[in-house]
Amino acid sequence: MEANHRSTSEALLDIVRAFPKEHMTLQDLMEGLGERSFGFVLLIFGVLSAISIIPGLATIIAIPLLFFGLQMLAGYRTPWLPKSISGRSFAKADLIATIERAVPAMRWVERICKPRFLFLIGRFGERLLGLLVFILAAVIALPGPGTNFAPGVAIAFMAIAIIERDGLLVFAGVLASFFALYIGYLGLHLVVTELLPWVWDQTVELWKMVAG
Repeated sequence: MEANHRSTSEALLDIVRAFPKEHMTLQDLMEGLGERSFGFVLLIFGVLSAISIIPGLATIIAIPLLFFGLQMLAGYRTPWLPKSISGRSFAKADLIATIERAVPAMRWVERICKPRFLFLIGRFGERLLGLLVFILAAVIALPGPGTNFAPGVAIAFMAIAIIERDGLLVFAGVLASFFALYIGYLGLHLVVTELLPWVWDQTVELWKMVAG
């Protein structure tokens, strides 16, 4: 990595360790990360949407992703969250311990990342990524098999690229996004062509039975 580049794990640990109070909020973390904070929140919600197995949960998680995508498209430098979420506080010692446990895995990913092809994550590039995040989040919000996992993984992939300022990884994430959109399309197509007609037929049969 370049000498003036701090990895995500180093940045997180430095921010938490230097924080003057014993408790800090998600807003404090986002402010400390600065321009990296968009990648931070996208990574969290992208992973959550990808691993969500509870029906309806992915749709709820997609709402902030839609919001963040629009903010990136509008050119926001940092994300905004409602105080009910951003104001939640954590013990500084617990945060340090949690991050330190995650550092080995984070550094494994960071080894393949480095700042490169920065034009892909410049102001214009980030606006385009915001549009792509919004589209992926819209797919996540819709019902259907496969509509949350692949788009969620693609968002998390691009989030790591944003955090590490890795334009090559951004390009790979965009390609993964197109694949995710195709998988989402197949899932929605299955719902429209197979599931909804089946539900309609069952409803009609049930109505006939009830109506005699």
